[in-house]
Amino acid sequence: MCGIAGIVNLDKKPVDQGILRAMADVQKHRGPDDNGIYSGGHYGLSHTRLSIIDLSADAHQPMSNEDKTLYLVHNGEIYNYLELKDELVRLGHRFNSRSDTEVILHAYEQWGEGCLCRFNGMWAFAILDLKKKTLFASRDRFGVKPFYYFADKNIFLFSSEIKALLKHPAVKRNPNDAVIFDYLASGYGYMDTSDATFFDGIKQLKPAHYINVSLVTGEISQRRYWDLDPCCQAAFGSESEAFERFYSLFEDSIKLRLRSDVPVGVSLSGGLDSSAIACVASRLLNGGRLEAFSSCYEDEEYDERRFIRPVIERTNANANYVFTNPSDFFDDMEDILWHQDEPYSTLSIFPQWSVMKRAREKGVKVLLTGQGGDETLAGYHKYFYYLFADLAYNLKFGKAIKEIRSYEMISGRSENTVNKTAKIILSYMLPGSVKRSFGSNRYCPSYLNKDFVSRNRSRVYTEKRYSSILNNDLYNALKISPLPSLLHIDDRSSMAHSVESRSPFLDYRLVEYLFSLGPEYKIRDGVTKYILRRSLKDHMPHQITNRTDKMGYATPLEKWFRVNLKDKVLDILSSREFELRPYFDSKSVMTRFNNFVEGKEKNSHYTIWSWVNLELWLRKFIDAK
Repeated sequence: MCGIAGIVNLDKKPVDQGILRAMADVQKHRGPDDNGIYSGGHYGLSHTRLSIIDLSADAHQPMSNEDKTLYLVHNGEIYNYLELKDELVRLGHRFNSRSDTEVILHAYEQWGEGCLCRFNGMWAFAILDLKKKTLFASRDRFGVKPFYYFADKNIFLFSSEIKALLKHPAVKRNPNDAVIFDYLASGYGYMDTSDATFFDGIKQLKPAHYINVSLVTGEISQRRYWDLDPCCQAAFGSESEAFERFYSLFEDSIKLRLRSDVPVGVSLSGGLDSSAIACVASRLLNGGRLEAFSSCYEDEEYDERRFIRPVIERTNANANYVFTNPSDFFDDMEDILWHQDEPYSTLSIFPQWSVMKRAREKGVKVLLTGQGGDETLAGYHKYFYYLFADLAYNLKFGKAIKEIRSYEMISGRSENTVNKTAKIILSYMLPGSVKRSFGSNRYCPSYLNKDFVSRNRSRVYTEKRYSSILNNDLYNALKISPLPSLLHIDDRSSMAHSVESRSPFLDYRLVEYLFSLGPEYKIRDGVTKYILRRSLKDHMPHQITNRTDKMGYATPLEKWFRVNLKDKVLDILSSREFELRPYFDSKSVMTRFNNFVEGKEKNSHYTIWSWVNLELWLRKFIDAK
């Protein structure tokens, strides 16, 4: 993991190395082990390095090829670099380091833009190609690693974090009201749903895309290099073959992500995903002992140690229990907000931040996490209704009734399943143009300022790509929400503490395989993640494989907002700054907050947090200009 940045002056003025250095320094937390700059007149690159593979000076960046026609800065890991290196050596390439970064250089020399489809990993990199007089940059398939840029007629800038771009005088600190509208009005705290950011004029390279920038004319072209194929359907002689195939891919994904020249640990929540990773990784280490880091609470309602302990016992991992409490919340929030760069949508960031901090204190620079498991294996509770809709839409009424009964028996819930299922089917059947017309401004929340609403309309639209309703929603979960925002938060939280976060569930081979399967492999007999449970039933404690509830990085924030943090939240929402923002109806905001405190509204703490978080972001990044 590293921090990258670059400047291309299209007016041909020499690069100001002081600015290039400042862009690197503000990202130093991403790479405290080494740094470097390359300047070639009107273009330049900077790099801060977190040494994970090949700790020697041979892997220093910016890195060039032998004839100094290519210069590369890279953030991330190419997990299959050893296999690619062997292939490139057979093709005549010679290597001076043991790093995966040098593999990118030679792969680009050999295959050009086609090298991207050969990489298995997470990355954001930029290559100055002096022969072609272009800057070639790319981002991994799922957008695990960030790549931000700013462009006008005189300049092209890029960096790993927005705060680095703000070091250049050409970049202004203006809020992007269209993005703020989607964030506030969506009900989900949407972020990273497109190439736009919360800063007007600053964009991000979308996942699975590459960009070419002419060093001569400044012309910019972008192209997608990978996507899931909805026509791909796996075929098996028996279900056992499907389970074996899943386990093989999952195990190999973890095996690749254990490649490291520094200690590797695991973020262990007690849920299915992280427990599966811990159990398989522990076996692959052949006696090596994992460091496991877990968020815990004295409040039993939110504490998961009863699920974590069986995994610790089975893997013989060293347990590190991390406790968070409300007194630390706003103290840490100042640092968290600075590192995130943008308002964020999930409250899991607080315990996640504390886990990453503890990992770094223990000297662990790489953590395996369960990110992506819910979005590929249908782990969220809502997906039961998408399965019911899938079966009913395809006229499998008998199976639908069976699944509904299993779900109600295991969950103990008997909600209005028919109405929820019907709404999902109707939404799937409606053309996009019709759904967009239904998303008109009159349906916006009352806590938004009416003038603000009148100037904006949601720009977040889902795609209808799969014939399976469940797989289609999972595809949108990968591409639009919630995975992009979760990966954003995970990257910034880990890199704030100079820790590399690796996600085995986001191995593209595993994702392609899971999307080639029917919905019955994700949810069956009233439980989610069916294929994971079946494939690993002999590798995990039964308390985990039989677990039917879900918490994730839960926090008792609803209780904290009502009691411990009530006064602090009230101070922010009743402040003069908040009242003058053009986004809110202050009276409606206070009414809703008071109703929440009095217990008249449940689950409003997520919405309230979006107000507070946006206000704190505005004060730190916009007002401070």
